[in-house]
Amino acid sequence: MTTSSHPTTLKPTDQSLSGELPKDLRWNTAAFLVDYVCFGVAFTFLSISSVLPAFVDELTDSAPLIGLVSTAYSGAWLLPQLIVARLINDKPRKKPYLLTATSGRIALWIIALALYLGLSRHPTAMLTLFFICLGLFAVTDGFASIAWFDIMARAIPLKQRGRMIGVGQFVSGLLGIGVGQLVALILQNRPFPLNYALLFFLAGLILIPSAVALALLREPRPRPRPDDAASTSSWRDLWHVLRGDSAFQRLIASRLMVGMISVATSFYVVHAATQLHLPTAVIGQFIGAQTLASVISSPLLSWISERWGPHYVTRIAALTAMIGPLFAWTTEQVHIPAMYYAYPLVYAALGFLNNAWLAGFSNYLLEIAPEHARPAYIGLGNTLAGILTVAPILGGWLLEATSYAVLFGLTTILVGIGFGLTLTLPPPASALPPAQETEECPEAEPCCLCHCPPNQ
Repeated sequence: MTTSSHPTTLKPTDQSLSGELPKDLRWNTAAFLVDYVCFGVAFTFLSISSVLPAFVDELTDSAPLIGLVSTAYSGAWLLPQLIVARLINDKPRKKPYLLTATSGRIALWIIALALYLGLSRHPTAMLTLFFICLGLFAVTDGFASIAWFDIMARAIPLKQRGRMIGVGQFVSGLLGIGVGQLVALILQNRPFPLNYALLFFLAGLILIPSAVALALLREPRPRPRPDDAASTSSWRDLWHVLRGDSAFQRLIASRLMVGMISVATSFYVVHAATQLHLPTAVIGQFIGAQTLASVISSPLLSWISERWGPHYVTRIAALTAMIGPLFAWTTEQVHIPAMYYAYPLVYAALGFLNNAWLAGFSNYLLEIAPEHARPAYIGLGNTLAGILTVAPILGGWLLEATSYAVLFGLTTILVGIGFGLTLTLPPPASALPPAQETEECPEAEPCCLCHCPPNQ
């Protein structure tokens, strides 16, 4: 592999430019839609940014432990993926691994049962079980995501993929508005811990049709591996990918900096309750604002990705990510009580950003990764993003040592740096006009991005 430092065109890696649609496109699109919508609705019941931190806050007043919610989930989801990618990268079929990994969803039912039986009377034991189960769910879901992304990239080309993601986000967002109101009613009208037990139960219930949809997927056969394709079967080969692919480097750098939003995310709900003295029922408004933003943003981001490419979505994501911490910081500087009731804006920005991760950063990665190495690229990218798992804990320590103003101000600056990095991402070839798709590789030797022949 040679280093390509200034790629002007990133070659396509699937059928997105050939004009040939994959077999079973409609069937697989429907299956992915059902899975995507059900998973999105399930996690509206158990929002990582509002419901779960509020649940832990019922059991402890430790800021680092509250921050550990996001850390435990993100770390368990991201960090093992590189090992998983190495295990399944060369396997011709990924669906068996996808289905096996869904077994971890039983962890949600275990938490619900423990709460119903009264384990919350022993906070240490309940927190221990909660974090173990949360980690189990996240590890297995992260395992499944490697296969999920690879199958989706082969089954659904870029333009159709963008539309599918947009529709899925729109539908799950619409349903999420109602779910947000239901969450508010459950939290307000049922005593702890039965309120949270019901939320975990409902989340587990809605994941059943998701698993059925995944079982019905018709996995396309992978295309034959090119004879000159670079290997990604060893740690050394993966290191060469990291060093040799400049677009991948820029993507990871921008993703890490924008992902520093998680320094503050877990503390918005606590800030609203303890500093601004907003009532507990406002959590439902936060979820409603987050899901409403998802509904509004999904067709917009889908259209932008299809029209101009996923790299533009990453820029919009970075700008949007700055809104939350900047608004929260402003409430610390300008003490206007009427302004506090606009706090759902923070969660609206999160809803927009959550849609942009998949439509922007993940979609961009799928397009720049060679098909034969796509699981390795996904695993490597997500494992590197695992650095962000310590961000919420650092946020908790920073909060205890300083103040909310410092926490939110620093987060805004870090995400702003991420926005600057997204401006350096080159467009993938599938996002370029036809006249530019056949542009020759500028390198004198074959490049690791596109495996195209050297210029003569």
